Amino acid sequence: MKKNTLLIAGSLILTVFFYLFWWQNPLLAYLDYKLYDRLTHAMPSSHTPASTVVVEIDDKSLKALGQWPWPRIITAKLIDTIANSNPSAIVMDMVFSEEDRTSPIILQSFYHNVLGVKITIDGLPKSLQDNDAVLSDAIHRSPMVLPVFSNTDRQSSVCMLPSTVTYDNYLQNTKLYPLDNLVCSLPRFQKRSQGIGHIHAMADGDGILRRLPMVMQHEDVWIPTLGMAVTASVNKGIQFKTASMFLGGMELNLSGKRFFVDHFSNALLTFYPFDRYEKISAVDILNGSVKHERLKGKYVFIGSTALGLDSMYTMSDGSVRSGVYVHATMVENILNEDLGVQPSLYRPLNIILSFVIGVLLLVQMIRKRYLSVVISYFTVSVLAGLISTIAWHYHLYLSIGYFLIPLSAYLFIFSLLMFFIDYRNKKRFIDELQRSTEQKQRLQSALRASESEIEYQKVMLFQQSKLAAMGEMIDNIAHQWRQPLNLLGVIIQHTQFAYSKGKVDENYIRKMNIDSMEQILFMSQTINDFRNFVKPDQQNILFDLNKSIEESIRLLSGMFKANTITITAEYSIIPLMVMGSPSEFKQVIVNLLHNARDALLENNQTNPVINIQLFANQTDAVITLSDNGGGIALAVIDKIFEPYFTTKEETKGSGIGLYISHAIIKTKMGGEITVLNVENGTSFTITLPLDTREAIP
Repeated sequence: MKKNTLLIAGSLILTVFFYLFWWQNPLLAYLDYKLYDRLTHAMPSSHTPASTVVVEIDDKSLKALGQWPWPRIITAKLIDTIANSNPSAIVMDMVFSEEDRTSPIILQSFYHNVLGVKITIDGLPKSLQDNDAVLSDAIHRSPMVLPVFSNTDRQSSVCMLPSTVTYDNYLQNTKLYPLDNLVCSLPRFQKRSQGIGHIHAMADGDGILRRLPMVMQHEDVWIPTLGMAVTASVNKGIQFKTASMFLGGMELNLSGKRFFVDHFSNALLTFYPFDRYEKISAVDILNGSVKHERLKGKYVFIGSTALGLDSMYTMSDGSVRSGVYVHATMVENILNEDLGVQPSLYRPLNIILSFVIGVLLLVQMIRKRYLSVVISYFTVSVLAGLISTIAWHYHLYLSIGYFLIPLSAYLFIFSLLMFFIDYRNKKRFIDELQRSTEQKQRLQSALRASESEIEYQKVMLFQQSKLAAMGEMIDNIAHQWRQPLNLLGVIIQHTQFAYSKGKVDENYIRKMNIDSMEQILFMSQTINDFRNFVKPDQQNILFDLNKSIEESIRLLSGMFKANTITITAEYSIIPLMVMGSPSEFKQVIVNLLHNARDALLENNQTNPVINIQLFANQTDAVITLSDNGGGIALAVIDKIFEPYFTTKEETKGSGIGLYISHAIIKTKMGGEITVLNVENGTSFTITLPLDTREAIP
């Protein structure tokens, strides 16, 4: 319990430090940008840039009209030509911050002041002597919107917003991005324009342009972005107000359309495929080869696209576009309502939510509920993706990267950690298992050795029991042979006596031969019975219980006669065939008969009797052997089959006879041997399974 508590506490501390690492890490912002780019490519806008036309000062125009800057009289002609097509607005994506030095009156002053040469321009119409005046008049005649930008290398100039554009007082209490050292067109151009907007664009930390500030602040003046200024010049009025922090923090009403931006007024741009933008070379406008219908009612942007003449920005698809297309995109986004917002609230909120989910998954991992971890992770990921997709259709980016990226990294790192922990634990377990296996093998080897020793002891006990029985048999044979030998001796002595009396004739010889052979055959049968008893027939065969018991009784008949013990046997009328070793079975019967004899002699029975009965039921052969020797004490009757247990005196019994008998009947022959006290004696019952196969002859 204490170990688990320490593990959870340590894991929580590591989790906190892990998420603190991500809190202000620029890597997370970079990864979130990449996720945002994936979404823009996966779910592009269905609109096309149909409201704008970009007039390019491109390489073709520079080749035809010379290097930039052109004399402003050419620019004025370009503006007038476009204005004749009745566009909604003309947007100049370039700043005329200095006088045109190619203007005739400027050249006249230059030659006089620098070279001391006086030139005249009297033959030139007065309307063409000042190029800037020509351009100013062209600006005045057209719906022109001019740009301003910030340059730290130049001193700020005065840039006045036109009175036709109004702003809500809400901006007075809002801190916006500052525009320092403002650079704008000459006042003579600026005052005659329909609007002014900044062209300040800053790429994100990874160098990709994704957003523009809708409004920036210069001292006490609020300047809209160029695209918003263009739109407002057509439909007057720009209003800001507070919005819910979940929607960005600021609400913008422009040209009757509502947008949400963040608290810095940043809006996410939706870039359209570059080949969908309407593009016209400036020289084609000047040559009159462009029909008026292509420009009528459009927002016409004039800007340089030749390399080195304008700022170039990298898009998320890897393409590079000049600034004029960025501001044309802003106009298209406003008109198509494609502007998006990334509320600042969702960045910390998603990290916190990721932390909470991470802790919950951590608890599941510590509990080794790995399937629950996987299901939970994919569930919250799919749910987060679904919510983000729905919000995306409302132009709201929820910074999902701040949720998924730390959570995925956290889960990956802790999965590796748990893998190594489990690997270490499993390795320890395997080592323990291996040690346990080795120990088990040692124990098994010791057990096998012990079993071998036990088997050896059993064999020795069996042999000892059999030798003891053989000793008894030899004594029995001595008893059994004494009478036949005596009779043979009497016959031989009588033969000598009969011969001396002349009584030896053919009848005498025949009778002597018959009497002698009878005793010799009896002794020979005794030898055969003894040999069958001691024969080492370990192989199991089919044999008849009747025959084996008969032979066992015959072996001990001399002993019974010597001790005046009556033995009766009731044999089965049918053969009782069982599978086993006949000699081992005989040893069991001999052991039981010896024990019965000893009990009868010990109790001095006046009429000692041993009864044997054999019969069969449907499946088993049953042998009962009972005596009237007084029985076994109830306190020890359950122990008599245990090794070395005996009720006899130490010199008269080893305690292995009944143990061996029990082992032979139960283990080797698959039967049962039981004992119980009966009236004035003991009764042993042996039950053996019958075998229906024929006996081996």
